Amino acid sequence: MKKQHFYVIVFLICLANIGFAQIPYNHRYTQLVFDEIVVETNVVYGNAPAINFPYLDESNTSPQDLLMDIYSPVGDVLEFRPAIICVHSGAFVSGSKEADDMVAFCDSMAHRGYVTASMDYRLGMNVFSSSSSTRAVYRGLQDGRTAIRFLKENALLYGIDTNNIYLLGSSAGAYVGQHNYYLDTEDERTPETYLSPDLGCLDCSGNDFEHNGGANGLVALWGALIDTNLIISSDTLPVFLAHGTADATVPFGYGSAFGNDDFPATYGSSLVAEQLESFNVDVETYFVFGAGHEFYGTSNGNWPGSPNVYWDSVFTKVESFYYDIHKPVAGFSFEQMENIAVCYDTSSYATSWYWDFGDGNYSIEQNPLHEYSEAGDFTIIQFVSNQLDSWDTASAHALVSVGIEESNEIKLSVFPVPALHNVSITNDDHKSIQIVLSDGAGKIITQFKLEGFQKYDLDLSNYTKGVYFVIADNGYRKVFKKLIIL
Repeated sequence: MKKQHFYVIVFLICLANIGFAQIPYNHRYTQLVFDEIVVETNVVYGNAPAINFPYLDESNTSPQDLLMDIYSPVGDVLEFRPAIICVHSGAFVSGSKEADDMVAFCDSMAHRGYVTASMDYRLGMNVFSSSSSTRAVYRGLQDGRTAIRFLKENALLYGIDTNNIYLLGSSAGAYVGQHNYYLDTEDERTPETYLSPDLGCLDCSGNDFEHNGGANGLVALWGALIDTNLIISSDTLPVFLAHGTADATVPFGYGSAFGNDDFPATYGSSLVAEQLESFNVDVETYFVFGAGHEFYGTSNGNWPGSPNVYWDSVFTKVESFYYDIHKPVAGFSFEQMENIAVCYDTSSYATSWYWDFGDGNYSIEQNPLHEYSEAGDFTIIQFVSNQLDSWDTASAHALVSVGIEESNEIKLSVFPVPALHNVSITNDDHKSIQIVLSDGAGKIITQFKLEGFQKYDLDLSNYTKGVYFVIADNGYRKVFKKLIIL
């Protein structure tokens, strides 16, 4: 029979949990899995000088506590979870962490298994001063980094994976998020941030926790960036941009917010995406032709009634975007001869493996060998998961025939299994066979020929521990034997 090689990646989303000893499908991060969440309100994540109303004098400041509301799923036994920080809209002069859309994101994503937070940041700027508006964005940038450092410092308390802390911003909040991402070194600071009083470095405002305040993922809804030259080839972190092409508040292309020439011109989502794509960065976008600002129906983050039809579209895309950041990627190849299938894992970022061979049998080995007892067309499903309980699947078909001519049978012995120092591979028949030893990924380690009734003693002293496969081929069929080296 002709050797078959398959490599497939198939994403399966709507599969139920089918019980103990079978594949542990779950819907964490993609559906509501926690009935209850708890909200800790007005958590002080920092303190920094804020410009005083009426915002005309940048040196007229007072210390301000920086507050956030933290949402956590109740009854979650997972030790560490990804976190999402939501940053509200309001043109840097209004808005709060209680904005309807930010609360909706926090609530819904916490029910899915994330730790979420809605943050306040320092407001205030002279709307007739380009310099003051630039400084307002930088203060927001600093506060976003302060919030991330706070969550990293308190990761054990809130059960947060510090490698997966994301920002989600709307309008002004998207300015905060994009500048967190791309204005990420001291030499990129704009001259306005050094004017008296100097606003200080990226991570030296708000609190003194010694962590990097950069986000690991960004959703920017109808926001902009002061200069796309801040985006360089090494800026490859995942980003999702949503924007209406007819936005009159924050330009989709190049221009000043509100059409106000007193504000500095900025680069909207279309130009940010264009710059990222010039570096072959895979940026996700949702650009709606003819739509305006906050096109899911809010005004400064609040719905006058109910969300419009775009809310579900935006939320679904955001949900999928964040999940893709932290999930493993399933994949495998397999080698088949008659009723034997040997699966070679090619997945990425997985820590656990589960296999459904389609005949009622399962395995939790990374590279399993399975023998079918009957003929048929079977679907092999690989399910992989990681330490965040994120998961993915891949599948392939195995066409199985059972029953061979006795004259073509291979009689092979591999002993002992598992083996420590040596293993004997014996041809227990009079016909010669070709032997191939491969590792768990299918790479050939050695090969040799065994004549009839010949035994070969293999020295294992130079082999690493792990799972190997001994494959015997007599020209008519193959036999697979698993070898475990301790």
